[in-house]
Formats: sequence, structure tokens, C-alpha cells
Amino acid sequence: MYEYVSRHLLKGVLADMVSGNGISQRQCGAALRHGRAALFAAAAALVVAPVLWVAPAMAAPSQDNDDPPVAGAGVVSFPIVNGRGWLLNVGINSRYDTNLSRFDGADGFRITPQVQGGVGIPLGRQELFVGGLVGRDFILGNDRIPNRNRFAGGGGLNWRLGQRCDGQIAGEYRESLALFSEQANFADNVQSVRTIGGSASCRVGGAFGVTGSVRFTDLQNSAPQQSLFGNRGMNYSAGLTYGRPALGQFSLTGSLDQRVFPRRTVIDPTGAVVSDGVDIYSARLGYQRGIGSRLTLGAGISYLSVKPQPSEQVVLVGPDFGFVVERPGFSGMGFDGSLVLRVGSGLTVSVAGNRRAQSSVNLGALYTLTTAVSADVNYRLGRAITVAAGGSIVRNDYRGGFASDVDVVARVSDKFDRIYGQIGYQAGRLIDVTFEVAHQRRDSNPAIFNFSSTSALLSLRASFGRTQ
Repeated sequence: MYEYVSRHLLKGVLADMVSGNGISQRQCGAALRHGRAALFAAAAALVVAPVLWVAPAMAAPSQDNDDPPVAGAGVVSFPIVNGRGWLLNVGINSRYDTNLSRFDGADGFRITPQVQGGVGIPLGRQELFVGGLVGRDFILGNDRIPNRNRFAGGGGLNWRLGQRCDGQIAGEYRESLALFSEQANFADNVQSVRTIGGSASCRVGGAFGVTGSVRFTDLQNSAPQQSLFGNRGMNYSAGLTYGRPALGQFSLTGSLDQRVFPRRTVIDPTGAVVSDGVDIYSARLGYQRGIGSRLTLGAGISYLSVKPQPSEQVVLVGPDFGFVVERPGFSGMGFDGSLVLRVGSGLTVSVAGNRRAQSSVNLGALYTLTTAVSADVNYRLGRAITVAAGGSIVRNDYRGGFASDVDVVARVSDKFDRIYGQIGYQAGRLIDVTFEVAHQRRDSNPAIFNFSSTSALLSLRASFGRTQ
């Protein structure tokens, strides 16, 4: 029976990939009625079949679904190839989750085949790069979430000017199902993000430097009930650095993040209807140093100031009457830090944490104060096997909260905990296979947004490429 269901669903998934049509809920329901073990065999067949002729992979950093790492992410999501060369990753992830949608407690599978690649092209002393990703999320066993494509594409230039200045210009467009842990639940919502940015740094003398960056981001949601969360805006930063090999590098940086929510309006004190928005200011003092080849650390302390725009609004209590209320901002301290320790030839310990302010893009709130900490331990057994374990704690305090079609009442705060264990095997230079078991839980205020789930992930990746 298991062999029949596996073969049946595998044919359906492959046909879906070719035609672009979703697997019917009738097929999924029939498979589920034949037993959860049969469905797991069907999903795992996509990954296990190639493993018959390769070994399994190296353990990799772990996050829940599409959450970004605690340490943060860059402008582009695809791998950047420096110099002349190319890189191609072909992979498939099969994930079973006991609470797939974070809503109804029903289990299911998310199967994601994808191809990711990049090309680097030298242009004199400059380096051009392009890259992208094409894939599809197949959801089995849950009617709330449909099958949807994943796409990313972009490029940029690593530039140099003389012997003292360099930087990067990059841009990307990407879209996929919105599957982030802070969402009330997962549903049919494709989130698209356009990003373009540039950065520069110049050395002044032997030890001093100046830095600067600017970035534009436009984020939109396809679901009408989540369109209120879409926003766009600019981020500006500038800083000074001082570094010596024996001391490490000190930095002083200031930044401004301006966000506007075009589909959300408020009435300002003059009676004009304007778009909702928020300005987030930050002043940071940082330090970074590598001690030998075994220890790398970085730390920073910052002052945060958040100012809603407009700072006051009119609240209507009748068709012709209202009163002006102040919109509360925030002023306080933030921090960030990271540590990577290598012990012997096989053990690596990584710790990261931060407290920051950011605009809220996945739920009914103007901005979020986030405190996050993560720790990971990675140990290499011989030349091919790697085992890893770790966890993270993320606390979100939501400000300027409001009820919406997604959040039936305004959310006050969340605490999201996650632990995982992972084993990987690397076959030669090309094939990685990873198996992971994780448990995640969200404790919310109000409690109607609580959830917990246990997941199992089986991942196969083949990497090809050549660089200078």
C-alpha cells in the first residue's frame, strides 16, 4: 500500500511541476486517509530516491520555515559569486509539520524543489554578479495553503575606486508564500519584495574609515486581508570606523529607516487623510575583532528612537466629531552581538543576539521591538558527517497595534521559542543531505494566537560550480 501511494503522489507532484497546476485536495485527502506514514513515504520519496546512490550532508544553520537568521540577512537572497565563475544549487526540501498552518492544529507537508544559481563576471577592477532562484511550494494535507511558485532574481556590482574605496550596488525582486513565525497563521498570501541598495567604504589614513549606505524596499502582499501590512521606504546609514590589527575595529554609525504603509490611512490634526508611517532612528557604537583563527566576536550598543508619522491623529467618535490623540513612540537602548568559537578541528559554537526596532510587515501593528537570542553547536565527525543542535528565543513587543481581518484582536506581544537537532552528510564535493527535527512554540498576548508544533525536515542539495 505504501509503495502505491508514494508512486501515485510522486507522479502527481511531477505533473504539477510541469503543468503549474496544483495537486487536487481530493488526491491529498485520499492519501491522508491511507495513513500518515504513507504520506511521509510519498514526500520522502522525492528525497530518499537519489540518496540510494549518494551519501547524506553537512549540517546547516536552522530557522523555522522562511524566518531570517537572528544575525540578519543581506540585500539579495541568492549566492553572490565574486570574480569570474558560476554556482548552481539544485535541491529539494521535504518538511512534515504537526501544525502546518499555525491555525487549526492539522498536520501536513511542505515540499519545496528549487534551483538557485549565480554568475560572476569581472569588468576590469569591477565585479558584476547576477543570480536568482526558481522553485515551488507544494502543500499536502492542508486546504488553507495552496501550492505557489517561488522566484527571486537580481544582480549588482562590487566596485572599487582607487586603492582606498570600494562598495556594492545590488538589487533584487523576489516573491513566495509568506511563511513567517510572527504571522497569526499561514494562508494563501504571496509576498513580493523589491529591494535596491548601495554601500561604500573608504579608508582615510592608515586606521580610519568612512562608510555609508542607502536602500529602498517595497513589500506587498497579494491577499486582500493582508494588504494593509504592505509598506515601502528608504533606509540611510553613515558611519566612522577605526581599526588596528592588535585592537580590532571600532565603529560609530547612525541610521534612519523611513516606512510608509500606502494602503493604511490616518487623519492628521489638520483634517487631511495621509498614509500611516513610522521613522526609526538608531545611533550605534560597535566593536569587532578576530582573535587568532579560532575566535571571532562582535558587539554593539545603540540608542533607538521611534517616531510614528504623523505623531498625532484624529480619532472619530461620530460622523462630525473627533478628538486628537498622540501616537506613542519609543526611546531606549538596543544591542547586538555575535560570537563564533572554533574548538579543535571539529567543534564550532555560534551565539548571536540583538534588540532592535523595525516596522511591522506581517501583522496589525505599526512597529515592533524585537529581542532575539540564538545559539548553535556544530560538530564534525570525520570528513563527511556533521551533527548540530541549537535553539533561539525571540520576543516581539508590538506597538501601535490594531485589529484586522487577520488579527481579530490587536496583538500585544509574542514569545517564540525553537530548538532543533540536525545531522548531515556530505558526499564528495557535490551532494549534501540533511535531516532535522525541531520543536517550536509561540506564547502570545492575547493567548488566542498561541501555537506549538513539531517538524521533521529532510533536505537534499547538489552543488555545482567553478570560481577563480
